[in-house]
Amino acid sequence: MRNKRCWFYLMLVVLYSNFAFSYNTTGIEQELSQQISVNPQAVFYKIEALLSDPELPLTLKTKLLVIQAEVAYIIDQPEKILEYSKSALATGLLNEPWHTRVLISQSRGYFQRGQFKEFFATANMAVLKAEQSNLLNYKIAALVERAYAYSLLGNNAKARKDLTLAIKYLELLPSVFDKAIILERFSSANKRIGEIEIAKKYQLQANEIYMQNGSPHYLSIGYYNLARIYHEVKDWQQASDWVLKSYREALKDKNKLNQAFSLSRLSEYQNNLGNFLQAKNYLNEAIIAADASTSERVKIHVRKNMATILSQNKEFEESQSLLLETIIMAKTYQMQRDQIELMQMLAETYYQLKAFEKAYLTLKEANLLY
Repeated sequence: MRNKRCWFYLMLVVLYSNFAFSYNTTGIEQELSQQISVNPQAVFYKIEALLSDPELPLTLKTKLLVIQAEVAYIIDQPEKILEYSKSALATGLLNEPWHTRVLISQSRGYFQRGQFKEFFATANMAVLKAEQSNLLNYKIAALVERAYAYSLLGNNAKARKDLTLAIKYLELLPSVFDKAIILERFSSANKRIGEIEIAKKYQLQANEIYMQNGSPHYLSIGYYNLARIYHEVKDWQQASDWVLKSYREALKDKNKLNQAFSLSRLSEYQNNLGNFLQAKNYLNEAIIAADASTSERVKIHVRKNMATILSQNKEFEESQSLLLETIIMAKTYQMQRDQIELMQMLAETYYQLKAFEKAYLTLKEANLLY
């Protein structure tokens, strides 16, 4: 009888412990999700601290790795996206929907790195996983990523097919933060295939959710994306107006990454409006902001824009020096697409400086990277 009681008590302890751990995991996830929608940068460092705990249960650690990969996308850290998504997959502990979630993040990491074949392959795996497990929310996000990848690989017909299917489901989702992130990607994919009015419509919908959410971080991104849509149709004044709004939100957020991106585009649009000195000033400010951020991608982006503006205004020697410096950065951080573009720009700069052999050799080297 005594043994039976001991066994009974042991079972109660085990059941309670499992329940408490499950509740704790869910509670942490909910808390982090709420914070991500307001201040993703702060959440990133909070998760870093949690992951450094050697006594953290492996199941919880695996889920935190998935969440951290998602946050890394939001704060523009492609290396971290890939690092954490691969670590989560390597545990072998991911069930659904966690497996699909991490594949979606991993695909976005490849997108930010400019590795479009890997982007497509991973997004396609995410779609298949979501379909197998009947996970509608994740299927929508995965379809949008796959559509974007199709467009980057030149298959607009299949991109349109995926986007048409995705919007049927996307319209039915409640207007919550997660929907805004998908709307934003949906808008960008449509912009990519030339559907400008559709891109505007859904980016504005995403922005409405961000406004309700009250986070300047996401509003800054939303306004920036609208500027990029007007960029596509060369409406430089509208693009400039929206990106200035983006910059003001980034200042409220004290976010150097978003400030740098916004200032860089503001410079580009002012240059296109004929305001070269203003454009150069904005870009100098952009470089300062970028160097104060943790994003290598934005550091490369702002320097690439500066080199472009310098070349457009016949300042080829200065452009050459900047391009050589930035190519080294792109190589170091494995930003292959940026490296190719920068080398092509350098080849053109050499040509303008009448260094024809250097131009030929640089272009030849760039072509070998494809």
